[in-house]
Amino acid sequence: MKLIRTFFILFVMAMIVSGCSKESQTNVIQVAVSPAIPPMLFEKDGKYTGVDLEIFEGYCKSRGCTFKMTAYDWLGMLGAVSSGQADVAFSGISITDKRKEVMDFSNPYYTSTWELIGLNSRNIKITDLSQLKKYTIAYPTGSVFDEYVKTVLQPKGYYSVDQVKLYPSPAEALIALQNGNVDLVFVDSVMLVNYQKSLNLPVSSSYEVVGFDNLGFAFKRGSKLRDDFNLYLTELGPEKLKEIISRWTK
Repeated sequence: MKLIRTFFILFVMAMIVSGCSKESQTNVIQVAVSPAIPPMLFEKDGKYTGVDLEIFEGYCKSRGCTFKMTAYDWLGMLGAVSSGQADVAFSGISITDKRKEVMDFSNPYYTSTWELIGLNSRNIKITDLSQLKKYTIAYPTGSVFDEYVKTVLQPKGYYSVDQVKLYPSPAEALIALQNGNVDLVFVDSVMLVNYQKSLNLPVSSSYEVVGFDNLGFAFKRGSKLRDDFNLYLTELGPEKLKEIISRWTK
């Protein structure tokens, strides 16, 4: 009888440990990132850092959850969340109707403009979009700029998607610009500020795209995590979000 009782206690303890283990596993959020989008998400001193990471770390701290980041190139990151391999993706991701078809987005946390940047030494200034034909433009594969070229520039005869040079990441497009392999690179305005102030690169805006670009955190379809994250953004409030972003963009 004593032996049976001992086995029963051990069995109950094992079930409790197993249950805790499963619960902790479900609390580990799988995150996909493309760590080449300063200041939103980038690598510094061997660690990932940036605006998006600070926001998501704050969310997890408030909810008592943990997360694991996996790095991809830009298309790989979007593919990971749209296929459900990742629960969430963040690295300065623009909210677009096309992306909404395969993933769910948080409420926008930042509104940015777009810039075509060039080397200061070249001093390229676009005063009319018809001038774009003279230059080679680059940006990352799968970026929101591709849709802009297809739907705005190409129909008006200003530029064709066939003329664009595509690179796996903004960093590689920037290297191509510095090496003279391309003339202009599309970036978000916040990235331009980072290149100029934090990295001290000799680049400037050749043309600013009129309009705005809303950034959000991308979640796999039907994610309840997205709804709770939106609640957290509300809890933070616009002033706290502005404070976080300003700290990284100054």
